[in-house]
Amino acid sequence: MTDESPLDLNSPGVPNAIARRLKHDINEYAVRAYYEPHRWHLGASLIGHECSRYLWYVFRWCGNEAKPDDIEAWGRKLRLFNRGHREEERYIEFLNGIGATVYTFDPNSPLDEEGKHSQYRMSAIGGHYGGSLDAIIQLPPRYRIAQPLLGEFKTNNTGKSFSDLLDTGVARAKPQHFVQMSVYGLEYKLEYGAYFNVCKNDDDLHIEVVKLNWNMAEGFKKKAESIITATTPPERMSENPTYFKCLYCPMKKVCHEGAAPEMNCRSCKNATPVDGANWHCSVYNDIIPRDFVPKGCPSYQAITNVK
Repeated sequence: MTDESPLDLNSPGVPNAIARRLKHDINEYAVRAYYEPHRWHLGASLIGHECSRYLWYVFRWCGNEAKPDDIEAWGRKLRLFNRGHREEERYIEFLNGIGATVYTFDPNSPLDEEGKHSQYRMSAIGGHYGGSLDAIIQLPPRYRIAQPLLGEFKTNNTGKSFSDLLDTGVARAKPQHFVQMSVYGLEYKLEYGAYFNVCKNDDDLHIEVVKLNWNMAEGFKKKAESIITATTPPERMSENPTYFKCLYCPMKKVCHEGAAPEMNCRSCKNATPVDGANWHCSVYNDIIPRDFVPKGCPSYQAITNVK
């Protein structure tokens, strides 16, 4: 029988045990609340990744990048990611505080059940490629800039990564961020973007106004289409599994070691992406119900085995 009698905080070891329990429970909550195994679409925030094979594995749900086997490690990581999301509220507060107008919801989007508009979004390639804008910013009159700016809000740790950003700018130091901004800029015909990145260690703030590259964004849209429509894995970045960009890749086991992909409809050769962000099954000749896609069925055949 479990002893449910109250603990005495005056007893040796009890305060430390309670503190450890609190930390574990918070991490367990973070995994439960923030963990998302897969995205339904190939994100504009990811399309700038230099390895198309990696992106294909991600899109086809071949490997789960964030399986929270270690509650303490993943709780911390997910809390960190969530802090980045919450930083957007601070950026908006700062911008409003200096007189800028910040638009985060698309007034032309349909109202949801709560009567609210959705974020500014872009969607292409049958709904399989897209993402959400952080904001569109109108600077106050004293800046003498009439055109609105795309707002992109990021966070960073201190060290070489942030130093490189300060020294060389977002296009060179954070190319995925610049690609993401350019993709959104093309969609909403915004010529310039305001890039914000805060160092979480000391609150140092990097702000950069950059001209967005619409031509480059068109090229990445074609890249996304080639990945989404591919029925076999694209070429590897390197055939050497010890190559530094492959060595710690979350998809290394599937890519280089022949591990079986995660079983679900999207990693099955019988599934094809179709319009409406849907997936069609050639075995049953029908659209796969969304709640069934993560499960797979007895007719499953790993797409990674297709030559």
